[in-house]
Amino acid sequence: MSLPLTIPQLLALLFLAVIAAAIAELLVGNAPPFGFLGAIVLSLLGVCLFVNLPWFEVPFEPRLEDIPVVRAILGGIVISGLFAFVRKKRNI
Repeated sequence: MSLPLTIPQLLALLFLAVIAAAIAELLVGNAPPFGFLGAIVLSLLGVCLFVNLPWFEVPFEPRLEDIPVVRAILGGIVISGLFAFVRKKRNI
């Protein structure tokens, strides 16, 4: 992913982050701090982190605006789900 992001790439990142946040909430059963908006922000962080990992690649991965889809969604699920899981354990 190139550093100067275009508007379609930014919208694709946001779209993938929303999908990852929804999946993470379904898996964990709880939203991270600040609800679904917080989940989207955390998923966006996870998407950016996992997309830029050079050692983690999925062969024949589909791309959306030159952004690897599987890595992006997986990164968003991991980061958002981790924070939601920690919040769930703390509230019990």
